[in-house]
Amino acid sequence: MWLAAVFALAGVAVLRMSWGRAKRSTPLNLAGWGALLVGLVLADRAAGEWGIAVTVLVIGAAALAALAVAAFKPVNRGPRKAPRTAHRGANEIKPRGRSGLLTFTIAGPLALGASLLFALAIRALILFGGGAEADANVAVLATVPIAWPVLAFALLMMSRRADQFAWVLGIAALAAPFLMFQGTTV
Repeated sequence: MWLAAVFALAGVAVLRMSWGRAKRSTPLNLAGWGALLVGLVLADRAAGEWGIAVTVLVIGAAALAALAVAAFKPVNRGPRKAPRTAHRGANEIKPRGRSGLLTFTIAGPLALGASLLFALAIRALILFGGGAEADANVAVLATVPIAWPVLAFALLMMSRRADQFAWVLGIAALAAPFLMFQGTTV
């Protein structure tokens, strides 16, 4: 398992190094993804599905740490000039300053919180529908890892902060009332 974790960490580090360059490096990308794959295969052989789950957690934690470090680095745009537009709205995402940290916060912890609330709402709906509590719990464990990256991707594709906040807060507001029903079995 330790060797699987080492390959997982190395894979994330190599991918981060490759993606941090001005031009993507195909050999480095292949090496990074290959290291991740080797780590998962080693984890499977060492501990089966449990080993894969633990290795995926190591990969996720390493990626989160790499993204957190990158969020605090200032953006170096170089001598390029900003494109001229007829109108630059007040709500557009600005590429300078602490924009990276705010983007990280919205797509990271805030999107995770909204995804968790969404998953707990699904749990409550399963229980209301007569489903077993074990099935409802597994639904939460299956929903969060799918909903969070999908929501984070959608947020990162939005060009206005107001839209990003509206989506995160909207999902959270719609799902939050279901928290009242988490201890209730039907």
